[in-house]
Amino acid sequence: MPRIDKLTKLIALFDQFHQAIGRLDDPMAKRLVENWAGIRHQYAESCGAPRSALASGMEQGLRETPMLLQSMPPETRKRATQALAAATCAYCPDFLAKDAERLAKIKARGSIRSENEFYLVRHRVDQLEGDPGQDEELRLLHELADRFEGRGP
Repeated sequence: MPRIDKLTKLIALFDQFHQAIGRLDDPMAKRLVENWAGIRHQYAESCGAPRSALASGMEQGLRETPMLLQSMPPETRKRATQALAAATCAYCPDFLAKDAERLAKIKARGSIRSENEFYLVRHRVDQLEGDPGQDEELRLLHELADRFEGRGP
């Protein structure tokens, strides 16, 4: 069985994610789906760029996707977050493990140092909200996020 490269996995991940959010009644979800439809072929055909460079760009896009979801209403954002987690788990579970390690470091030191870390924390909050038994972690994550937001420019 041939090995599937990172770019192929990421394309499949984004295909699944965009198919799922395409069913949401939300303008941001619709824009994301339209954007993906417009650029997907560039990744699939590699357009002369090294596949590894395209995969790195898509991985960064995957890291930034939770930021894009923040403008959605809470219930829609929760469903989009679940769709992103399901697609990531299906195609790039090691990505989730790296995020879990980063989150553990943030919680251990008790502070958020960057916007990327802030969005990782916010994304985890979105995953946990409404999940009974996660109150303690939610409290800690809210506290970290509030402290980061309150520190000013």
